[in-house]
Amino acid sequence: MYVDKIFERATIRGIADYLLFGLGPDKDDRSYEERLDEPYLRFEKAVEKYDKSKTSELLDLCNEVSSETASVYMEIGLQAGILLMADVVKNFSREKSKGTVD
Repeated sequence: MYVDKIFERATIRGIADYLLFGLGPDKDDRSYEERLDEPYLRFEKAVEKYDKSKTSELLDLCNEVSSETASVYMEIGLQAGILLMADVVKNFSREKSKGTVD
């Protein structure tokens, strides 16, 4: 599963390799709100072609999918962050035992 691959790469070395050799995200200076609103408004207009109702089932389902997706990715992000923190502690402990860190 691709989620497991995310956790496998959640190491300091994995992040460093990405920062040094990977491609970064496209520059986007819009606010979070603008980034969220723009595709939703386009979707809302597309749905309106098929369903003029303001309480469209399609819009409700889209909101449900978006909400669940955000929740899952938040959980994945938090777990990856915890794994990164554990990796930092492990690296720090290893260096401390070698006497290279005060």
